Amino acid sequence: MERQNYFEGLVAQDDIKDTLTGFIDIYKEINFIPNLFITAPKGCGKTVFARRVGKNLGKKFVELNAGSIKNVKHFMNFVDTHVQNQDITVFLDEAHKLPKDVVNCLLTILQYGEDKTSQFEYEDYTYEFDFTRMSVIAATTEPQNVFHALKDRFEPLELDEYIPNDLSKIVKMICKDITFKPDVLNEIATILRGNARAASYMADKIKNWMMAKSTSKVVGEKEWSNIKSWLKIKPLGLGKKELQLLRIIGERKEARVTALAATMMLTRAAVMEEEQYLQKQNLIEIKNSVRCLTQKGREYLEELDKVESIDSIPPVEPTPPAPKPKSKPVRIKLPKPIDIPVEPLIPEDLFQLKENGGR
Repeated sequence: MERQNYFEGLVAQDDIKDTLTGFIDIYKEINFIPNLFITAPKGCGKTVFARRVGKNLGKKFVELNAGSIKNVKHFMNFVDTHVQNQDITVFLDEAHKLPKDVVNCLLTILQYGEDKTSQFEYEDYTYEFDFTRMSVIAATTEPQNVFHALKDRFEPLELDEYIPNDLSKIVKMICKDITFKPDVLNEIATILRGNARAASYMADKIKNWMMAKSTSKVVGEKEWSNIKSWLKIKPLGLGKKELQLLRIIGERKEARVTALAATMMLTRAAVMEEEQYLQKQNLIEIKNSVRCLTQKGREYLEELDKVESIDSIPPVEPTPPAPKPKSKPVRIKLPKPIDIPVEPLIPEDLFQLKENGGR
């Protein structure tokens, strides 16, 4: 029997696809799937995979952001409206933001017995949950901040960060009518930070720019340079704050996070978040709480300064030659002047003297 492809069009993550395919196949036979707990960095497909699982389970799919749940009462109102007596898959995103009282509530709800059911008492009412009708998928970027006992109620699934080759495939798949020069596509992949969502957004921007600004269907060095200029893209995809942080450390040779926070007018936590990608790319290193540039970090700034100094000099436009006359100049030959005798002008008083005979 040919294996069904439940994840057509989703690039990479083959291990997770295999595991989820098995769970979905089993569900179609016994009408049960364990509650799933998906962890991954931002933009690696947690929501996309949850939606695809929900679609293939064939039940109503409802997304609920844990950060929007205020307390147990708020959560139970959601249960009353969407869950009770319904076939449903609940996607609980950002699970690390669940309030403590809701976590305690879920510890009871998700602890089902052999009959795949559980009960929860709230305000003199007993809620019954049937996990042959209800399925739960939770997701987070911060699994370390989820209560360990709650995680034990789920089947763990960890998505991988996307490698550049995977990101290139995503860009090409979305820009299906556009051809990319290999060097350009490789550079595009390096600025996407292992993020499939970023690849999707970048592909849309490239596609729209090419439709509006170019008559070509090929993205070469010139087209990509124009797109980078439009979007202010830096090498490796560094953001403004990351680049500012890198330059400050470069100027000071070394700096502590408190000093960096004061200079950039950020909190310590914000600075530490900004520096994560710089560490990942080996642009900075931390020794005894002191931040300093690596050799790669120094080379990065040197190369960036060279590029920006060249870009800041506007190209000199050549002076166009004077236009040639369309026809030869016309020479006009004037006639020679005619001599006409002119009587001398006699003043009026002298004329009167002549007329009176000099009297």
